[in-house]
Amino acid sequence: MERLKTFLIYILILVAFFWVSKGLEHGLIWQMYYSMDGTVEKYLNYNGEIIDLDIKVKEAEATRVNGYINISITNNSNTKIEEAYIKVMLYSKSGVYATQKYMEINDLEPGQTKEYSLKFKGSYINKYAITAEKEFPDKDYMFDFFGYEINTRDIFGLDLSEFINAKSIGEFVGNVFHSITVTVKSVPWWAYLWAWMIIVGVW
Repeated sequence: MERLKTFLIYILILVAFFWVSKGLEHGLIWQMYYSMDGTVEKYLNYNGEIIDLDIKVKEAEATRVNGYINISITNNSNTKIEEAYIKVMLYSKSGVYATQKYMEINDLEPGQTKEYSLKFKGSYINKYAITAEKEFPDKDYMFDFFGYEINTRDIFGLDLSEFINAKSIGEFVGNVFHSITVTVKSVPWWAYLWAWMIIVGVW
């Protein structure tokens, strides 16, 4: 009986700690965000035709390590955009170029509006420059590694694309994370509870 009381106390403490830490974390994170400003070039050269895109930045905020940009795009032309890209150049507070990211636009009908969200990692990013591009030049040479985009054509200034297959690495990392996620989800909740009880010495 005494152990059961102790177990219930542990549960209550754990739940309380979880909710308090979540609240503090959420408040601290939002205090760390600051607004970014930048420029937007709305014209897209699409197969020789200049298309007028209404690109509106709805939110653009960053911390000292990461950030996000939410935009809406309206196709003001009579041409359907099958595939194009939004290129986002990111700069530090001092105006030094930091990195660039691409967002794909696809199946954007004439007059249609779609919303896009871009997350990025970078130190003290403060400004952005947004343009619309027909191509993503290094698309086949890039892969995502824990939120960072690695370009095999430029690893510490070296072109290693002949030796590193970005697509294979990207698929491998994706498969690993998928396997871990499936495994974690397949374990029933009572198994985690039982393991926790063993760790704290209740059982």
